[in-house]
Amino acid sequence: MKKILILGGGFGGLTALSFLKKHIRRKKVDVTLIDKNNYSLFTPMLAEVVSGNIKPENIVFPLREICVKSGVKIFKDEVHNIDKNARKVICENGEYEYDYLIVATGSRTNFRGNESAMRNAFEFKNITDAIHIKYLIIDFLEKASTMTDSAEKKKLLSFSIIGGGITGVELASEMNDFIRAKIKKEYNTVTKDEYDITIFEYDKTVLPGIDKEQAQKAQEVLIRNGINVINGAMVKEVGLTHISYSQNGKDADKSSTITVWTAGVEGQQYLENVGGEITRDCRLHISKTLNPKNLDAPEIFIIGDSCAYEYKEKILPPVAPLAMQQGAMAVKNILRLINGKKPIEFSYLHFGYLVSLGKNNSVVNLFGLKFRGAFAYWLWKMTYLYKIGMFKKQVAVFFDWIMSFWFGNESVLIIDQDNCTNCILQKNHKKPNKKTIV
Repeated sequence: MKKILILGGGFGGLTALSFLKKHIRRKKVDVTLIDKNNYSLFTPMLAEVVSGNIKPENIVFPLREICVKSGVKIFKDEVHNIDKNARKVICENGEYEYDYLIVATGSRTNFRGNESAMRNAFEFKNITDAIHIKYLIIDFLEKASTMTDSAEKKKLLSFSIIGGGITGVELASEMNDFIRAKIKKEYNTVTKDEYDITIFEYDKTVLPGIDKEQAQKAQEVLIRNGINVINGAMVKEVGLTHISYSQNGKDADKSSTITVWTAGVEGQQYLENVGGEITRDCRLHISKTLNPKNLDAPEIFIIGDSCAYEYKEKILPPVAPLAMQQGAMAVKNILRLINGKKPIEFSYLHFGYLVSLGKNNSVVNLFGLKFRGAFAYWLWKMTYLYKIGMFKKQVAVFFDWIMSFWFGNESVLIIDQDNCTNCILQKNHKKPNKKTIV
């Protein structure tokens, strides 16, 4: 029985696992999954955790439950290296052998060498990032509600998103919806002119990855909703309370007490030691059969955020649909190899994009059909609700939406910041140094 090892329980890894289920039941393969967490995160809805539209636990899937039901062994571990000659993966807690390997370890935040951002900007990659940002916003609203000086309020309530891609735009929109709702009812000593949310984007408009007309319309909606957008911005320094940047050759500063970096991702650091061709953002170039280029390792398949896949002479951005399609193809090719057949080439099917712009507004492109406004917003919600896949989570998210629609979102702090060691709510909110993990 061949050993298949899957690194990473994200979109790509779980898709691969789902396509292996029947072969596991038939005792044709022995499958092991390794991930740093014992859960998988549904990232498209992460921004809604910040606004409180969704409870954090409802967009995480229990990996152990999924694996046990499927007959898959699971280990919570951190990948350090791949020994392709010995066909084993070296992790923090042990070594794991394989006959076939699927690398789907996702990505980490790419700070593009900006050391001040590494120290002082928040990442937005996991569920704790979203919870921390939400708590910090509430904490600052509490402080601002006791202030009498309008300028001091705005200085405290100045929040910034660096990167105007889908993640940055959706996060800014959810933050804006949450704050607007809170100051209207509960923090009514703060006015809409006393807080500030700004998106810094290097390109001419936000959402540079979608078509220009939709991107321009999206930016107009953001500005109309009170979100500042600074285009052509190159961020130079991120402090705890300010951002220094240049625009059109001119230097400027802006107050910012919460700065979130969403300007790109990169592959895990251990991929540098695998061999083959690697990009500047630490992703491995792969062949049409999903194997590492210039590396004689037909048993290794690199998918999702870990790979650089060329499509129509362009390297595709790391998105969930790509990872899922590659996960299915990796399994298909592994089974072909087991059966003595040649692997087949992967062909990407581009579905389009869905971007939420806050309550009752989205831009959507599905198979070339473009939508904007309230209809697009509900299309966004229903599409992602379907994509969650796990029925009990679908029900939970649906009722979260109903509760937030009828009763609004709560602004409670359940962490005691005075007695919290290295707490995100402490005045000096520097991020801890993070290890490179799956």
